[in-house]
Amino acid sequence: MARVPYVEPGGAPEEVARVFASVRQRAGRVLNFFKALAHFPAALAAAESLLGALRTTTLDPRLRELAYLKTSQVNGCAY
Repeated sequence: MARVPYVEPGGAPEEVARVFASVRQRAGRVLNFFKALAHFPAALAAAESLLGALRTTTLDPRLRELAYLKTSQVNGCAY
């Protein structure tokens, strides 16, 4: 269970709704990470921009995902 309540797309302010639409277009849904971050719209937009930029790399998608997973493991992330 999240410690911070999620901002749901249906009730999001317009600037947050725009970022949610972009996330939904890329991921097919709005991930809970973005719903929690939506309480700070500037950080939400920055995170979406960063993740979008990371997806433009020419690195093989499977290798990129492996890098994400290994980084999470090294940092002790349980999520």
